[in-house]
Amino acid sequence: MANVTVSGNLYCSDGTIIPLQKTMTEGTEADLTTNTSRTVSAMNIGDYAPGKTVTAGYVLGANGMSYAFVLRQGSIVGLIPPGVKGVMNKSPIDLPVAVTLQPGDVVRAMTSTASSRLASIYAVAGTDQRIFTVTPSGGATNEPVDLQTSNGLGDTLNGKVITKILTTSIDGNKIDGGGVVALNETGQVVGCNPASNPTSVQPRFTNVNIPVALNYVWNLVTSS
Repeated sequence: MANVTVSGNLYCSDGTIIPLQKTMTEGTEADLTTNTSRTVSAMNIGDYAPGKTVTAGYVLGANGMSYAFVLRQGSIVGLIPPGVKGVMNKSPIDLPVAVTLQPGDVVRAMTSTASSRLASIYAVAGTDQRIFTVTPSGGATNEPVDLQTSNGLGDTLNGKVITKILTTSIDGNKIDGGGVVALNETGQVVGCNPASNPTSVQPRFTNVNIPVALNYVWNLVTSS
């Protein structure tokens, strides 16, 4: 895997901009710190701008970008829109939920190769912000699971309603069924979201109304 530069900006409600940049290894999730050419040293965002409220932003990879988020004491408290350098049509992009930074908050990011089939789903349900991932390896019915716990949709968000969603995948026309599909315990469709290929189009959040209960699952069906 290559080492590439990952960069971005976070925009705060008072006009402060937090510049991010770091050399990262493709396919490895890591902390993304402030840009040392614009800040005194490489710092985690919570230590650089405690008390600031981040309302918008983006993180860009060189060849692929799977996800980025604000982590606080083991929990995701902010979902940062992912993108690829040179593929944007709107900036900044609103975060689905604004986050007021605390000391110790860090940005975690996963940059990918251009050929990585890692698919990611950002889901906002009430106070919960989660990321679900899966890497299809061929024609199959794939189940994205929670990034942090490896649990399925129902176990992760039981009793919640997903109101905002963003899905990324490079698989394009290999994806059948209209995108990532949420199924209830009897296999009926209760929600769906098309996947954006961040190497071709800027991923954006969509407003949805997807109820979740036990035994609900994500399905991402690929033809090859």
